[in-house]
Amino acid sequence: MAEEVYDYNVKCKTCRTTFTVQLFDSHEKNLFVVDKKDWFCDQCKKDYFKAETDKRLNEQKSIGFSELTGTDKSVSWGTKIREELINKVNYLKQSLSFDLDEEKELSDKAFEAFFSEWHQQTTAKWWIDNRRMNVRDISNRVAEIKKEIQP
Repeated sequence: MAEEVYDYNVKCKTCRTTFTVQLFDSHEKNLFVVDKKDWFCDQCKKDYFKAETDKRLNEQKSIGFSELTGTDKSVSWGTKIREELINKVNYLKQSLSFDLDEEKELSDKAFEAFFSEWHQQTTAKWWIDNRRMNVRDISNRVAEIKKEIQP
């Protein structure tokens, strides 16, 4: 049995323009979705993602990161992923405790070196490809750097 396609006219929540969407569920379910969902036209979606990307990028620039290169969509996604990964690193760094000041100093240097590696990654593709990096991966890389710089 072939799926039926239903066309519905909806209004953009931001600019109030009317546009058509296609939905594939039963007509009753579709009517519920059409009534309850917030709809946004393509231009308003682009404006929203651009504003969010710019906000994230400004926050990242303040800690030394540069703009990403790639398509608009990949830059938006890459910037979001970079923010999430930076938060993971900050979480890891804050969760560590040290007995000696020398250990803390060495750890801080290792994290600085780790961030300087990330500062060199300016393509959105790299961030997208490494989006599954977890706290354990980050911890292992920081430990490797720590061994390299340890006197």
